Amino acid sequence: MEKPSFFKNLKPSDRYMVGNLFFLYLIQGINVIMIGSILPMMKEEYGLSYQVGGFLISAHSIGNMATGLIAGVLPLAFGLRRSLLVQNVLPFAGFAITLVTGNPWILIFALLLTGLGRGAVSNYNNQIISTLSGGSAAPLNMLHGFFAIGAVLAPFLVLIFTRENAGGWRWVVCVVIALGLISMVSSLFMNMDSVSYSKPESGGSAFGFLRNRLFLRSMAIMFFYLCVEASVMGWMVTYYTDSGAAGAESAQLLTSLLWITILAGRFGCSAVSGRVAPPRMILALCTGIMVFLGILLMSTSLPLMLVGTVGLGLSLSGMYGTTVANAGGIFGAYPLAMGIFVMVSTMGSVITPSIIGGVAAYTGIRAGMAVLLVPAAIALALAGWNWVCAKSRGEQMEENMVR
Repeated sequence: MEKPSFFKNLKPSDRYMVGNLFFLYLIQGINVIMIGSILPMMKEEYGLSYQVGGFLISAHSIGNMATGLIAGVLPLAFGLRRSLLVQNVLPFAGFAITLVTGNPWILIFALLLTGLGRGAVSNYNNQIISTLSGGSAAPLNMLHGFFAIGAVLAPFLVLIFTRENAGGWRWVVCVVIALGLISMVSSLFMNMDSVSYSKPESGGSAFGFLRNRLFLRSMAIMFFYLCVEASVMGWMVTYYTDSGAAGAESAQLLTSLLWITILAGRFGCSAVSGRVAPPRMILALCTGIMVFLGILLMSTSLPLMLVGTVGLGLSLSGMYGTTVANAGGIFGAYPLAMGIFVMVSTMGSVITPSIIGGVAAYTGIRAGMAVLLVPAAIALALAGWNWVCAKSRGEQMEENMVR
């Protein structure tokens, strides 16, 4: 069906490239979720406040967003592989800095570097897989499934090294840096000629995607989805522990449970994406996010939190890949589109964690996390609008141009 045909049609060199991109995304999953998993221990060891914790999460997202400004341009000057290799060094340099200082400003810079590297990997991976698959949702959801595998592993790594000593979070960082070195070596052998960028036409045609309603709708949905996703991933362990719902070890296990359900959901979405159109799937997923986020935030008992965690994980699972697929072939037609898409939509993950940190400092973490109900509701409304537009006009690029 969709999954085997994608790999079957690839050249051997492209199969290696896709496999390596999946590996890079797995490491990114470990990196991103590890930040939230070790944040309580960093806060305690370095004496950081909720506000600083929020700034650290936002700094990572700012780096992720800023990459969108250059990710579409660098390959035109230096080549796609070289651009990816150089930027993939940044997250591991950032993690190394966290080992040597607790200065808040330097830590913010370090987390900024991790975000810059994450943004590059995310941008190029989604661009390449979207191009090779013709914009199909199935390979994109497979790609994000590997991110989820890394995310599942991250809390277990933290548990292994911190069970006896909270300072063991440093060894987790060392493991991540070692994986980064391996990924740099494996990436040297990629042949990316089949997806190399060509120089876009000058003038407005290079940015024609900005007049495409389907692109703009997809980007808006992604913005509010990332408000929720980045905040959940960055604050979830702190929320579980500081709200009194779970101990430190249980919080790590609950985070892994969240990502196990996301992993299952992403491969599930990959399996059904050939039979369910992206607008309908996005609407269903956004409905689930709203419902289960509400259950998670309103409940005070562990069983209800488990229901909310599992439901939220399944609902978050296919959103990124399916929303990228919702924009059809736009990313393949416009080399700069993915960079702009990532940059603008990632602003949601920059703003919201800091707002939560600020609210939590005055009213507690539970009230801070309740802020997420607002972007979840907006994402649901946009998903409904997207579904209505898809039904009434179809998702043809020419029909969605802004006149």
